[in-house]
Amino acid sequence: MLRKYPRTRHIDGSRLQPGDHDLASVPFTEIAGRHLVVEEKLDGANAGISFTSGGELRLQSRGHYLTGGPRERQFAPLKAWAASVQHVLRERLRDRYVMYGEWLYAKHTVFYDALPHYFCEFDVLDRSDGTFLSTARRRELLAGTPVVPVPVLHEGPLPDVAALSALAGPSTCRTAAWRDALRAAARAGGADPGRVAGETDDSDDMEGLYIKVEEDGETVGRYKWVRPSFLTAILDSGTHWQDRPIIANALADPEVLYAGVR
Repeated sequence: MLRKYPRTRHIDGSRLQPGDHDLASVPFTEIAGRHLVVEEKLDGANAGISFTSGGELRLQSRGHYLTGGPRERQFAPLKAWAASVQHVLRERLRDRYVMYGEWLYAKHTVFYDALPHYFCEFDVLDRSDGTFLSTARRRELLAGTPVVPVPVLHEGPLPDVAALSALAGPSTCRTAAWRDALRAAARAGGADPGRVAGETDDSDDMEGLYIKVEEDGETVGRYKWVRPSFLTAILDSGTHWQDRPIIANALADPEVLYAGVR
């Protein structure tokens, strides 16, 4: 059975995104003083990796398995990478865990020129009891594999929303020369660099923050904080990323994609 990743509520002060308006935002006081893990919220496609009881690799995005078709063009490198490391992942995930991550090959609204990997893992579901592992347990489960996690910005309590939002500085996955890299990527993708730039968030800052509340080895709550100007960039672009030519984000180290493959 496909296990779709849970929807995430916004912290008050976060800019609601399309599709989120039926979710009530929550005040920071709900998570103040609790153990938090704050990650950079990356602008990609939600993806999941799991195995059947027979050991078959299953890839999913949002509410469906990846089975082919033109809408799955951006996932072609994911399929190739997952197939190349499935022998390693099968040993860890078995038919018990679903590993979720952000698939970042195709540029959406933010362009990245220094990604640590195209698949950045951010959660693991234990199908045996329906719980999500804490960050520490995920690290233990995946240690020694080629899996790269999303960037973690903070671990521990925070006093207020100002301290939280202060973490949302420049993206950890871009260099100062990302605009030049974007133009080069647009040309490589056969697209007009000027138009691509107009469809891209021009801020140096990250999209926002992903916040987890963790207790007793489990992730028991998840929230997001999106900077206001990010939604403006989406609306100003005038088109949806799926309707544009694929522009590939860049890796900090191109060799990392198949590092650890044996």
